[in-house]
Amino acid sequence: MKRLLLLALCACAAPPPPPGSAGPAEAVQEFAAAVQKGDAATAWALLSTRTQQEADAIAARARACSGDGRPESGRAMLFGSALPGRPIEARVVSQSGDSAQVRTNQDGSRVVRVVRDGGRWRVDLDLGVLVTFRCEGDADGRPAAPSR
Repeated sequence: MKRLLLLALCACAAPPPPPGSAGPAEAVQEFAAAVQKGDAATAWALLSTRTQQEADAIAARARACSGDGRPESGRAMLFGSALPGRPIEARVVSQSGDSAQVRTNQDGSRVVRVVRDGGRWRVDLDLGVLVTFRCEGDADGRPAAPSR
């Protein structure tokens, strides 16, 4: 009888909260852990909608330049493989409403912007600064017009 009660309690345990539910510092830590494990789905879910849209736009420009149909998406471009590393420490240095600045112990105490998006905290990266490329024949990184 005790075993049956224990099994019933375990089966009724609440599922873990979705990524980004706890707070801005935890969202940054969850994001870094997902990237380190190669968990692209969780890492992507922890990016803000704006960052996801920017990544997809950059991937589309890169795909137009590459000629081989890659990267297939912003998610594939950003999280194609795991990036091993040590767990990061993160702390909120400022927070106002749905936006926070979180300092990590990586890259010389990097500060990351985190926003509440869809009810959860998500990392908001400026990919334009992080991801640059050039298509042949075009100075601004956009594909050159096809020649006729």
